[in-house]
Amino acid sequence: MIKKYPPPIISTEPGTWAHSTVSQRLPKIASRVIEENQFSEGINEELLRLGQEIQSGSIRPPLDQGAPDQSSWESYARPYIGQSWLEVPWFFVEHYFYRRILEAVQYFQLGLDPFGYQKEQGLEKSREDILSLGRFLDRSLKDRTDPDETLRKGIYFSLWGNQADLSLWPADSKNSPKYASQQSLQDHLLANDIERVIGALRSDRSPLPRVDLMLDNAGFELVTDLGLAELLLGFNLAARVVLHAKAFPTFVSDVIPGDVDTAVDFLSAQTDQEIRDFGARLDGYIQAGRLRIESRPFWNSPLPLWELPDDLLEEWKLSSLVISKGDANYRRILGDLQWDFTLSFEQAVDYLPVPLAALRTLKAELAVGLDRDRIQDAADQDPNWLVDGRWGVIHYAGGYLS
Repeated sequence: MIKKYPPPIISTEPGTWAHSTVSQRLPKIASRVIEENQFSEGINEELLRLGQEIQSGSIRPPLDQGAPDQSSWESYARPYIGQSWLEVPWFFVEHYFYRRILEAVQYFQLGLDPFGYQKEQGLEKSREDILSLGRFLDRSLKDRTDPDETLRKGIYFSLWGNQADLSLWPADSKNSPKYASQQSLQDHLLANDIERVIGALRSDRSPLPRVDLMLDNAGFELVTDLGLAELLLGFNLAARVVLHAKAFPTFVSDVIPGDVDTAVDFLSAQTDQEIRDFGARLDGYIQAGRLRIESRPFWNSPLPLWELPDDLLEEWKLSSLVISKGDANYRRILGDLQWDFTLSFEQAVDYLPVPLAALRTLKAELAVGLDRDRIQDAADQDPNWLVDGRWGVIHYAGGYLS
């Protein structure tokens, strides 16, 4: 196992994605929360102050005493009190920003999701893509001719659904990446362990007792993840799928449990029969206990995955496979540290006792498991390859107890 970890990514260097995220994107997100909600003047003033504080203020603990995570956040913030927003680790400061959003909008008192509008639009604006997915699922579950190929397509749907990230591209954006062909998708994969993932899911041709899925974005990405979960259940590849959501709103579009309910209700209310049937099947799996949604404050914390709570770690030892979706979860897996991009994924996650698959489109300046030639090829084609969401990876590691 790795004994010494590399240093964290910080935001002090102009021209880096971390620096532009903290100095430019975060204040814009605070302003967008004002524009998209009908909060009181007092709350809007708090949000304006928060945006200004990022530029010239320093880290302090959240002040909403009585919040369920208050003591934890006092502990998380303690090492950084008094430092500027750019001086502290990037992973910490992003999670801290979204926790401060919750404080500003009085989330723990009012219970209003400050990102609810974007999540709603994320579903409304992707009806055509949802219909394509619904038809694919309908055909696949009726034909049942080639489970491996169907699963392969379902994994690709889920992977590229990660491009629907509302913190980067609001629901009405015309600039979010989208590929027109399967070949284009393949050309933009920098690492592809999909056959190993399929092998883990189909290893003994009997249902796996449990598969865990770490959710990322609401909207279309969540629908693709629910589609992957349905394939695992509908083809009897897994007896149960456990979805891991954030406990509270964060990163604009990250899934909380209510977003899963909203997505299932949205699907069930559509006019197209294939989508309605998709929603009905999901609801049936939920009612039967085969599809379960869990949420823990750990997923809102700035902690790396190797600090997974003991109770969840013990649960995961019973899982046949954990699937991680998206960039923020990938960053948590790697601790948002300055890894050598060519270090193998299995070496980086050798602390986990469970097989792990990671489906991610790149939106941050970190990676592992890449080939030097592919890195150069991507850089030659796209100077922003690390952060623009146009390139993807599928990683697999077998777990140190497997």
